Amino acid sequence: MQKILLLIVISLTTTTLFAQQPKVVAQTTPALPAKVVPVVPTKELKRQLESNFKRKKYKNVLPIADTLLKRNKKDENAFAKKTASEVILKMDKEAIADIKNWYKNKDTAASNIAFIPSDFYFADKKRSGTIYYKSAMAWAPKNGLPYIFYAAELADAQQSAEAYKYAKKGYDLLKGSYKKAFVPTYAYVLHQADKKEEAYKLLEDEISSGNTTDDIIKSYFSLFRKDKEYQKGIDKATEFIEKEPKAGYYGNRAALYNETGNNEKACEDAIVLKEKYNEEDYWLKRFGCPQVMADVKPTMQRTYIYEVIFGGITYDFRVTNPKVDMDNGISFKYKLTGDVGYNGTVTISKEAINTAHDQMNKFGKETIELDTRTSVWISNEVFNELKTKGSSMINANEWVGQREFTVVSEEGSDDNFYTVKVDGQDKYIKCFKAEAKDGEQLWINDDPKNPIILKMKVDFSIELKQIL
Repeated sequence: MQKILLLIVISLTTTTLFAQQPKVVAQTTPALPAKVVPVVPTKELKRQLESNFKRKKYKNVLPIADTLLKRNKKDENAFAKKTASEVILKMDKEAIADIKNWYKNKDTAASNIAFIPSDFYFADKKRSGTIYYKSAMAWAPKNGLPYIFYAAELADAQQSAEAYKYAKKGYDLLKGSYKKAFVPTYAYVLHQADKKEEAYKLLEDEISSGNTTDDIIKSYFSLFRKDKEYQKGIDKATEFIEKEPKAGYYGNRAALYNETGNNEKACEDAIVLKEKYNEEDYWLKRFGCPQVMADVKPTMQRTYIYEVIFGGITYDFRVTNPKVDMDNGISFKYKLTGDVGYNGTVTISKEAINTAHDQMNKFGKETIELDTRTSVWISNEVFNELKTKGSSMINANEWVGQREFTVVSEEGSDDNFYTVKVDGQDKYIKCFKAEAKDGEQLWINDDPKNPIILKMKVDFSIELKQIL
């Protein structure tokens, strides 16, 4: 019993001792404050969106556009920039899905999907639009646009039978103004599928019904050119002109005359287009009509008068008595007017006129013989490279050396026609424009027998102002 009491006393004592000990608290690491991610203002995001899109940073556009759309699901600009970036990045499935989601009306969505390949110039980039057309067809099977667009792509690829199948289905589905708008496309596919009579009749019926838009008239007469039925086309145009004269009939007849080599008749129609239809000099320039084109051919009596601006000084540079033979060499006399007052003779050797890539632009009171450089004219090799390859290495400025010049003028553009005074009248010279990355520019007469420089901008400028 005493043992039991003793144990109880010991137990109580021990409990008391433990109770008197201070409570041990486990050490803990203080929690770090939560990282605060600053919210970029919407205005700044919109600026970033535009900046990245402009700089073609299309991958950067996507997350910015997504953030903007989360903040405002009706942000049309963010949607447009996003889908455009997806198309450019060839994220075709994503672009199609976004368009479907954006437009609640299936026909509207399908139409917008079908327009993507033409809006983004797929044909020029040799890129197929099949995924867009087929997705649009599946989304809205009764919308004719995807079928007709797909048919045109197939026709371009010479898949005529398949093209006709889709074109017929699409054209039958189209209604109203859409149907009229796509008559030229359908006619094109019919012609490609060897259904030529149907193509001609379709377009002629449209013209007879009063649908005489430029597209309809142009498409109709393009068939005659494709089939090389020039005289039939000329006769049809004449028939239409007699019934109801229109600029489109004169323009297409002139083009057909030009195709047959009857430049005189083509220019007669071009004059009518200028005088009666306010077409200015467009057709006259296109056909190289003598009424508006300058005679730039070198003769012993010819004088080319250039204006030079160098170091803030303006003076004339005159080239006289030019002898131009691109097989054997060139010679001419020159004179610098005003305070400069230099004159002399330049001779360009056969070797230089054949292969030289450097220009000589320094003139003094001397006779200059060039064996490795040309002056005023470019060499055969440079001309051929610019015309066939689209670029050539040229030293147009002796102080900076050779630069790669690339042809930048598009056929038929204003840059293809250089304006010069002849007998006090503005006339044109057919030319092409070439440019270097540092901004140096050349305008050159588009004639391999006389590739004279018409205008040059380097650290000085020289441009042909008058021909005598």
